[in-house]
Formats: sequence, C-alpha cells, structure tokens
Amino acid sequence: MTKFLLNFKSAYGQLVALVFLPILILAGVGGVLVFSEVRHAILSERNAIARAYLVHYEALLRPLLTDISTGQKSADDLQLPKLPSMSLQKASIFSIFGYAESDESWIRRVVVLDDGDKLLIDTALKQEEKPRPTGKDLWQQDTKLGRAYGIPMMVEGRSFWLIVEMDNSPLTVNYYQVLLALGMTGLTTLLLLLLILSAYSKRWITPLYEMRIYLQNLDVTNLSSPIKATTNGEFTLLYRDLVQATRRLQGSFDELKMHTEETERDLQHSLDEMEERNAIMEQAHKSAMGISRAKSDFLANISHELRTPLNSIDGFINLLSRQEGLSSQQILYIQTIKKSSAHLLALVNDVLDFSKIDAGKLILENHEFDLYAVIYDVVDMLSPSAFEKQLRLCVLIYNDVPNRMMGDSLRVKQILTNLVGNAIKFTDTGGVVVKIGLADKDGFVHISIEDTGKGISDIDSRHLFESFSQGDLSVTRRYGGTGLGLVISRELVKKMGGNIGCWDNATHNKAKNGATFWFEIPTGTNDEMAEPAMPECLDVPLNILVWINHAPTRKMLKSALAGTQASLYFAIGFADLLEQLDKDNHGFDWVIVDYFGQDASLDDVGAVLRQIRLRYQGHLATYGYQVGMDNALLSECQAQALYEPMNKRQLFALLCNEHDQETINDKKRFDGKRVLAVDDYPSNLLVLDALLSELGVDVVQASSGFDAIDVMTKATMGEILPIDLVFMDIQMPHMSGLDATLQIRKIQADHQIPPVPIIALTAHGLADEKERLVSLGMNDYVSKPVSLAQLVQILQTWLDNDALSQNATPAVPSDDKSVDVLPVLKDIDWADAQQRAGGKPELAKTLLLMVIETANGEKHALEKAWADRDRKQLADIAHRLVGASRYTGVPRLRQASENFERACRDGMDDVSDGQFISIRPFYRDLIDALDNLESVVLDEWIG
Repeated sequence: MTKFLLNFKSAYGQLVALVFLPILILAGVGGVLVFSEVRHAILSERNAIARAYLVHYEALLRPLLTDISTGQKSADDLQLPKLPSMSLQKASIFSIFGYAESDESWIRRVVVLDDGDKLLIDTALKQEEKPRPTGKDLWQQDTKLGRAYGIPMMVEGRSFWLIVEMDNSPLTVNYYQVLLALGMTGLTTLLLLLLILSAYSKRWITPLYEMRIYLQNLDVTNLSSPIKATTNGEFTLLYRDLVQATRRLQGSFDELKMHTEETERDLQHSLDEMEERNAIMEQAHKSAMGISRAKSDFLANISHELRTPLNSIDGFINLLSRQEGLSSQQILYIQTIKKSSAHLLALVNDVLDFSKIDAGKLILENHEFDLYAVIYDVVDMLSPSAFEKQLRLCVLIYNDVPNRMMGDSLRVKQILTNLVGNAIKFTDTGGVVVKIGLADKDGFVHISIEDTGKGISDIDSRHLFESFSQGDLSVTRRYGGTGLGLVISRELVKKMGGNIGCWDNATHNKAKNGATFWFEIPTGTNDEMAEPAMPECLDVPLNILVWINHAPTRKMLKSALAGTQASLYFAIGFADLLEQLDKDNHGFDWVIVDYFGQDASLDDVGAVLRQIRLRYQGHLATYGYQVGMDNALLSECQAQALYEPMNKRQLFALLCNEHDQETINDKKRFDGKRVLAVDDYPSNLLVLDALLSELGVDVVQASSGFDAIDVMTKATMGEILPIDLVFMDIQMPHMSGLDATLQIRKIQADHQIPPVPIIALTAHGLADEKERLVSLGMNDYVSKPVSLAQLVQILQTWLDNDALSQNATPAVPSDDKSVDVLPVLKDIDWADAQQRAGGKPELAKTLLLMVIETANGEKHALEKAWADRDRKQLADIAHRLVGASRYTGVPRLRQASENFERACRDGMDDVSDGQFISIRPFYRDLIDALDNLESVVLDEWIG
C-alpha cells in the first residue's frame, strides 16, 4: 500500500488542510450549484419555446384541419403550407454567455395526428418513428434526438394532436459553454490560491525548515557557527535566541570537556591502583590456593593417620565380639569401644565429605540399586539407637514407588542415615516414621522422616542446613554432634538434582508436635519396577491376630497384606487378645504380639507369651527390635521374631515359614587361597590376618612395598606357592603401594603370566580414588577401616567364579587358555547374573551367552563408528550395551558402557580431535571389556 505523502502534522499540511482544501471544496460545490441552476433555466426556456410554437402552429393549422373535418379535403390531398417563422424577439438565457440563436434552431419536427392516430402532417425529411401521445393537456416525451411536446386540438368535433419535437443539440452546446466558463473561473481561483500559498510558505514555513536543517547539522564542531536568515521579524528574533543558546551550549561543552579530562586522569590513577590491588589479590589467591592444597593434603594425610589406627581398633573389636565365653561386663566394654570407634569414624567421614564438597571433588556414582533394600539397611542399622531410647520406628513405602532406581545408593544411605539418625537423636518419646512415595514432580521419589520430638522453630529452620549449625547452642550441649550432617545431606541432594527441606509439624497442622525432614531425588528410570509377585503361600486364606501398640506399624501391616488372602484382626489390648484366643474355634493361623506390649516398662513379655501359649498352640511371632529380644525366651515359648521396623519381605518369609539362618562364615569359605597382605602398620596386618583366616585364607604378610615385590617375585619364579590376590596399602614409607604395584605388574608382564588381582587399601577421602587407582594398575579398592563383609565381597568378586558351589575351586585351565582366567573372574558376576534373571540359573546362563556372542559384533560396530567420528552412533551403541548388560551379571561391561555413553552425549555436536582424545580412555575401557567377554569360555566356570 502506497504511503500518503502529505503529512497534516507539518506546516504545509496544516495550511493545505485549513485553507486550500476548504476553498477547493467550496468552489466545487458552487460550480455544481451554478451548473444545476443554468440547466434548470435552459430546460424551462425550452419548455416555454415549445408552448409558444404549439400555440402559433395551432392557429396556422386550424383552417386546414377544418377542411379535413368537413370533408372538403382528404388527408392525402393536404398540402402543408409554409409555416412562418416565429420570431419571439426576446432575450434568451444564453445571451448571458455570449450565445444567441434564432428560435427555429430548436425546432426539429412538426407532426399532426388525427383522432385515429393517423399521421397527417410530418415536417421530417425522412421517415421517423411516429409519436404516441397520451391524453394530457400538454404531453411531453423524450425522443432519440430531443424532446417532443404535444397538445390536443378539437376541430369540427374531431380530435387532433399537434406535436413539436425540440432538438437537444443547442442544449448540449449550452452545457459545454457553461462548463467551460466554470472551469476557467476555477483555474483562475486555483492559481491565485497557489500564489498565496507560495507567499505564505516563503514568509513563515521556509524559515522553519532552514532552522531544522541548521539543527540537524549542528554538532560539537559548529556550535558557534551563525545561522543564515532569509527573513526578518519574529523569526529573526528566534534565530538570534537560538544562536545565543548554541553559544551557551558551546561554553558548557568546553567546561564538560575539561571536567572529563580531569575525570579520565583520576580514573587512570584509580585503574593503576586497581591493577596494583589485583596483583596483590592474585598473589593472595595463589597463596590461598596453596593453603587449600595444603589443607587437602593435610586432610588426606590425617584421614590416613586416623583411619589406620581405627582400622586396628575396629578389626580387633569385631574379632573380640565374636569370641565365646565373654562375661557380661566384657561384652559391655567391647560394645562401648565399638560405639566410640563407630562414632569417631562417622566424625572423620563427615569432615572428609564436607571437605570434598568444599573442594568440589565429590563425585556421585550412577548404578542401579534396590531402593527397598537401601531403606531397610539404614533403619536396621539405626534400630539399636531407637531401642535404647524406647522409640518406635516404622517404614511406610507406598505401592506405586518403583522398587529399583538409578543413582548412588551409598550416598542415598548417607542422607537417610543423617536424617533418620537426627530424628532419633532429637526425639525423647514417641517414634520416627519414614515415608516413601512418589513426588508431585514426574520421575522423582519423595522421602520424609517424621518424628515426635520438640519440633523446629521458624528461626532455627532457616539455619539448620548451614555448616556447623544445630539451631541453638543448647542443642549442641545436650545432644552433641558437629552440625555437618544436614549440610552434607543438602549438598548430596543438590548434586543428585533434587530438593531437601523441613517443617514443624504443629505449624503445618501435621501433628501436635515433632518435625518432618524430607527430600526428593530422581528415580533415574522410567521403568515402574514394583515388588515381585506375592509368594504362593499367601494365595490361601490366613487369619492373623495382631496386637501391636503402634498405629503406623499397623498401617504398614495392612498395606503389606492388602493383595493377599490374609485377614487381619487387631486386639486393642492384652485382655482383648486373650479374650479372642479363649473363643472356641477362633481359627487364627498366626498371632503376632508386640514385644514392647502395652507399656514396655511394665509388661513382662515372658508372662505374656506364656499366657498366649496356654490358649494357643499355632504360629506365634513377636514384633520388636532384634537387639532387645531374648532368643532363649523366644525358643522357650516357641515364638518367632519379626524385627522392627517391619520389613514386608521378612513378613512374607515369616508367614511362609522361610528362614535364613546362614551367617557370613557359613556362606563363604575360601580354603586354599593365598593372599598377600601389605601394610606398614603391624596392627593392620594382624587384623587382616585374623579376618582372612576366619574365611579359610592363607595370609602372607609384607610390611613394605619392597617386601611385597620380593614376595611376588618369588611367587612368579616358583620359589613359593602362587599368590591369588594382593591387599596393598597405598601410603607407605620409602615405597608407596602404587609404586610397588607398577613394579609387580612389570614383573608379571616380563614373565608373561596373568596379572594377579591387586586390591588397594586406602584411607584417603578427597580424591577420586577408585578411578585413579584402577587407571594405575590396581583392580579394586577397599576403604579403611576394613570390615569382614567388605573382605567377603572382594574375595567373592576376584577369587570365586562359581557362586553356586560355595567351596569349589575352579579348575585351572590349560596353558593355551590361561589368559582367560582373569577376564572371567573380572568380568562375570554369576551371583549378580542369577539375581537379575529372577533366580533362574538357566536363564542367567542364556543371557550371559547372548552378551558374549554379540560382543564381537558390537566391538566392530564401535570401531567403525569411532573411525567415522560419529558420536551419535557411538552413543547409540553404548546405550544398546547398557540395556543388554542390565539384565545379566557383566558389571565391567555395564560400567564401561555407561561411562562411554555419558562421555559421548556430553557435547554431541563436537567432533574435534580434542574431544575424541578426551573420550578415548572411556572408549578403550569399553573395547577392553568387550574383548575380555569375547574370550570367556562360560561352560568351564559355571558348568
């Protein structure tokens, strides 16, 4: 659309709008009115002339028409007499415009019709259409070339019509003359207006535009330049004022320039001072970094120095606690030392974790874990603390919570331990309830810990998650602690991508007292993996009588048995329980009673159980803390134990009469295995020797790295029996464990023998120990202090390659297959494979064979994608391997593929050489894992 050029906001536009356009409109309206009046006058004059002709011709034609009427002449014999002209000799309206013409110029035709509508007289030169008059005194009708006028005549009793046709040509000529006159008048008026507009614009508008151009060209260089004025009067005064204003502006600008120069000099001086301060700050920063590194080194060293004696203390205490024939006083002393050791170790761990967070070196792992097992590992560990304070402890897990999650299970346990431990510590009466459900945000699980303590004020809640904070000093004095647990939990939850918080129960109308701590973390998976199907033994009807004086536990019991055939009957007290048992044919299959009873301080549990046995001989179970139960009493009353907090899996096993009485020593023995223990601290060697000896391991001791190299050299040369595994301390004088490991690996490579698994014993807490140690030649690591469970897990991983045969030693392969020994031990976890296959060995073996058979093809696909620099294809292959490895026991392949996929997807579009160099270690790890799997002969190890 074309833009309208005339701007009515400008002076020209306003002049045209206010003066020019109104005059043109008035002139146009006047011309139209004049033309209309002239046309009306001409038409009126033509009508008058037509009437005059009709009257004049009527008098002339009447004698002729009389002869026709009397029959003296016929119409054919009628001769039209010459019609005299009619000179009206009067002024016409046309004389106004200088036009005069005889009246005959209007007459075009004269016609006479008789009463039979017969044409008697027609003055037209050629035959034309005959008029058709109507009965009126003066008839008018438009024709092709003019207008016809007619009047009726009565002659001798006969009717005639006299018609005069007037020509339009004179009328049209007159119209053009009038339009010409109006046009000349309009043009003259327009010219006069333009002349006036030009004079006006030159006088008033031109100076304004000159002023605008001057202002548009005005800058710093020409502020004092004069203005060329083309007029005088008011605009001259305005120009003069404008020049004075620009000169004042010039003066102000000069002052501003001088001030700016002074400011620049001051700013330059300030910048010089700032550079000096920056140099000082840089030096201070370097000094602070040095101090930070020194602090990290100090923490690493102090960690080692603290954990090393703790390792000895904890180890010997565990050994002593398993000795038989100890007096009650000795047991009390041992338990006290063990608690103090555990407390000191917890403090050390808190300080080290806080240091990791502060240094930004805390790295979370990402693996699949059983959320249900993690929750109960924590609450079972903390249940003795709850028992000591006579608190009830309960776990409520909603049925829609996924059973398995992806994340760092150890850190989830740490968060739960801090929160549940605090809830127990700050609650004097009542109990603690742990609730696990889905969060409002998709893909997140919500875990809350509710207690019945004193609650949290709004002021204290603002500082609870700050470092070294416990709300107020009285709390620290009464309950103790460093105040690091919550801040560590906050940082861990934050690194997991979740949220953490707390509230006072009374303030939020949740309960009358107490507080609730909660956190939300991502599940890490979209799979809704629920609990396994109910045991078949619960498909039959069961009647269960329950007397448990704890509402959350009763709620949990109802939820656990909601999908079964079990029917629950709750007794409101001991008297009600006995009353229901006294009924004939009560039909109860199980009776579960609270070990605490109605009042733990008053009830005699033995008397309660004996009273029940007098009335009921069926299945009986007591519900309470494991540490508080008297096993002799339970055996006497033929009652089974259901441990608090209630575990759904344990409940099902109880109802199905499934019992697992095996201990760690019964489960695993490693008879015939030789292990080299290397540590510069004698007490640690004694602990390792004692713990490993309990598992049937023959222990060889070395107190330094040099001694370890000497022992391994002799074993390699055949001078002593072979060493199956090495526990190597990292920090030793003269030669560190890492240096000793490198020398041992070199000796083994020179003699072309399979490398012996070397397990690091480390007490460091800041660096990413596992990745660093593995990259330097070690196979795994164990943190000090070392526990028996850790040793069993390590020995099972690296020495036991047939979990189905507890004490079987794998047959030594032939020489040409000796290289397969370590890959099989290192890459196949048969116990894990069976667990992931739902406890079905054949299915586990089939899944392992599928992974092994596809290893070669996946390796070639990886190599091709690597050569093509196709990061997306590499990530897709790694993702496929992750999915395959999750359903079978290939931990190394699972971890390597997860790491490689994560590295590929971090910066997917970057295919530079530097990026591929950075992810090359992950690629090599995955290729090595596939190579090892490809060389595995599965039947030789699992049968």
